[in-house]
Amino acid sequence: MNDKAQRVIEAVEHVIAMEDVQPGYPDANGNTNTTWCNRALHRVLVMLGAQADLILEPKGINWTTANRMVLQARATLGRQLSPVEAQCRANDGLVVIAMAHNPNGSGHVETVLFDTETFRADRGCRVGGAGKTNGIGYVRPRFANLEVEYYIVPPLSGGTAD
Repeated sequence: MNDKAQRVIEAVEHVIAMEDVQPGYPDANGNTNTTWCNRALHRVLVMLGAQADLILEPKGINWTTANRMVLQARATLGRQLSPVEAQCRANDGLVVIAMAHNPNGSGHVETVLFDTETFRADRGCRVGGAGKTNGIGYVRPRFANLEVEYYIVPPLSGGTAD
């Protein structure tokens, strides 16, 4: 594993341990029926020097749901990667995100992580993030049965995400 891939894993591990991305952490209205995949992904991207603003609403992260992040990514990040390509690029140390739009509820977003195992389509990419549970695992089961899209997030000018 190269240093860039290691930094991605370390950023995800650091962020998903934060108190305010834990399941049930209260929102601004005191609601505790909450998950924070959007907040966690945004922090990971910022920590890695990636262009996090490309997947945000103009008002910022507090106005950007996971579903909205997917729509923004579709509009700003170019072509989708195949799952195999996404895993390969993450293994190379690029910042790759996994995203699912859910027209019937909350979407979901995570970061694709380096994997030493051979890619298997039945489990998908290795990912990490916040959600109903915070952790690292594979797209299946972390995204349940949602259709997952993959994108590379480019670095800021002079950033380390490249």
